[in-house]
Amino acid sequence: SITTRDAYFGPSEFVDLIHELQLGITGADISFAAPLSYDATIDAGPITVSDMFNLYKYENMLYVMELTGQEVKDYLEEAYSLWSNTMTSPSDHLLLFKEEPTQGDESRSTLKNPSYNFDSAAGIIYEVDVRKPKGEKVTIKSMADGKEFDPARTYRVALNSYRGNGGGELLTKGAGIPHDKLTERIVFATDLDLRHYLTDYIKKQGKVNPRKLNQWRFIPEEWTREAAKRDYKILFPR
Repeated sequence: SITTRDAYFGPSEFVDLIHELQLGITGADISFAAPLSYDATIDAGPITVSDMFNLYKYENMLYVMELTGQEVKDYLEEAYSLWSNTMTSPSDHLLLFKEEPTQGDESRSTLKNPSYNFDSAAGIIYEVDVRKPKGEKVTIKSMADGKEFDPARTYRVALNSYRGNGGGELLTKGAGIPHDKLTERIVFATDLDLRHYLTDYIKKQGKVNPRKLNQWRFIPEEWTREAAKRDYKILFPR
C-alpha cells in the first residue's frame, strides 16, 4: 500500500512514483511533484480506475521547462517555505501550521498552506535544513547520478501544467520568472493528461512496486525525526 501521509515528512513511495513516471516519459533531468491528494491511500492488490484519481487528482498535462540550476534551487526554497516550519528547538513543529489549528474533522485546516503546493524534486540530491530561513533552507549536493549540480547550467525540468502555468507561484515568486515569460520556457507538453500516462504505465508494467527514491531529507535528523512523529499525530489523529 502507498499513502500520501508519508509525503509531508520526507520521500514517499506515492510522490516518488509520480517523479519516476515524469522523468521516464520526458527524459528530463529533474522532476517536481507534490502530493495532490491531501490524505489518499492506494491499497496493495488490483488497481482500479478510481485508484488513479487518488493517485493523481487533477486533469494536469505534463510539461518540460528549461530552468537554470539557481532557479531550481529558488523554486524549492519557495516550496519548502510553504511547507516546513523554521525550527528554533527540537520541540518545535516540523510542518508549518496555522497559529491556532482548528480541532474539526478536516485535518487539512491545521496546515497553513495547501499541500498541493508542497513540491519536492527528483533527479537531484539535496537537504532541507529546517533551522534556516527561507532562501537558505535548501542545499543541493549533486545530481542523482553523482554528477555536479551547476547553478548556472540550464536543466530540463518535468512538472505539471498547473505549476508550469504559474500555479502556486513557485515559478514566479519562487524562481523569479515573470508570468508572461513562462511559456517561453516550455520545451515539451503532453497531448493527454498525466493520469492517462500513469494508467498506461501501470497497465504496461502489469505489477508496480513503488519505492522511495530517498534523494532528499530534512535535517538535522535528530530534530526532525521526533518532530515528524508529533506532527503526524496532529495531521492524522485516526
